[in-house]
Amino acid sequence: MLHVPGHEVTISLLTMGDGDAVWEMFGHTAIRVRDTVDGRDTVFNWGAFDMSKPHFILHFLQGLNRYQMVGDPMQSVMLGYRAMNRSVTDQELALTDAQKDSVIDIIRVNAEPQNLEYWYDYFVDNCATRPRDILDHVLGGQLHAGADSLTPTSYRFHTLRLMQGDKLLVTGVDIGLGEPSDRPITKWQEMFLPQRLHDWVATKQVRDSAGTPHSLVRREQVLYQATRPPEQAAPPNLALWLTLIGFVLASIFAWLGVRGGPTAASVVYALWALACGLLGCVVFALWTMTNHRFAYYNENLLVFNPLWLALVILLPMYMRSGRAPRATRGILVVLAGLAVLALLAHAVMVSRQVNVAVIGLVLPPTLAIAYVATNRFRIDRAPHTTY
Repeated sequence: MLHVPGHEVTISLLTMGDGDAVWEMFGHTAIRVRDTVDGRDTVFNWGAFDMSKPHFILHFLQGLNRYQMVGDPMQSVMLGYRAMNRSVTDQELALTDAQKDSVIDIIRVNAEPQNLEYWYDYFVDNCATRPRDILDHVLGGQLHAGADSLTPTSYRFHTLRLMQGDKLLVTGVDIGLGEPSDRPITKWQEMFLPQRLHDWVATKQVRDSAGTPHSLVRREQVLYQATRPPEQAAPPNLALWLTLIGFVLASIFAWLGVRGGPTAASVVYALWALACGLLGCVVFALWTMTNHRFAYYNENLLVFNPLWLALVILLPMYMRSGRAPRATRGILVVLAGLAVLALLAHAVMVSRQVNVAVIGLVLPPTLAIAYVATNRFRIDRAPHTTY
């Protein structure tokens, strides 16, 4: 298949819609090479991975994923995407024979064993950016032309937008992403999304060797239309409902501390401290121990801090018997101060991270626990006057 000359093939950009699995929520891109002589029809994509490889989960957590290119018959590709109810759109490209030869040559080189795998990066080197870069190369940079202007979006914007069907997942991802994911991205960078690449290619004008402009897409056809709802245009309003949850939790924590009894308060506070501490460890590890560079410089470490883990032990001791008051109150004051600092950083426009929603979730319960702990035993231990 890879030795077919350009004048005997058509080359298309295939765009697949979103699916149910986490790695399917952003859609998919592939290059289709169809032999017009013998009818062979192959789809090449750069989104394959092998979960059975040794240490796959560890490498995934470390950001050391190895993806690879695979070629599959078009018939089996269509059967698979129909079964998953994912749309498939074919954009046949108006390439010269020489340009088609160049695409085939790049795929041939990519298929060599030493080149088959690559270091996957979900934002900058993925199944959409690989075909984008191949097409830009064979077009002499014409695909990239005009795509350097900034958009009003960011990597976080698109991630939350496309993952919002799963509220727990989208919240977790929002906590894990750091400040680099909030920097404005260009139209070219936005093409890490298959649909954005499709839209750019659909309207792109390129010039032939004589300088005559023409549409890059010769014809477009929807090969399968899924019955899924369309993509959401914007991310969910996490700040509203996470802050609401934060205030509900704060009310419960305050009531437990005053009326609920020391045992119930101890259990609930310890569980909250455990959750916050573990999330703090995850945020810290993503920043310092992995290659997930868009999780670096994460200000959520101010609210989800490993220091919470000390309170898993100290809060029950203090709430039930008044032991370790200085350590307990001191740590709570530090944690509450860090959470307030995170909010103030936004108020004075120092912060560049979009994390008000996370602050809204954690700050009210933190202040509630700090208030209860500060005032507990105050009456019981006040000096008494004897008459």
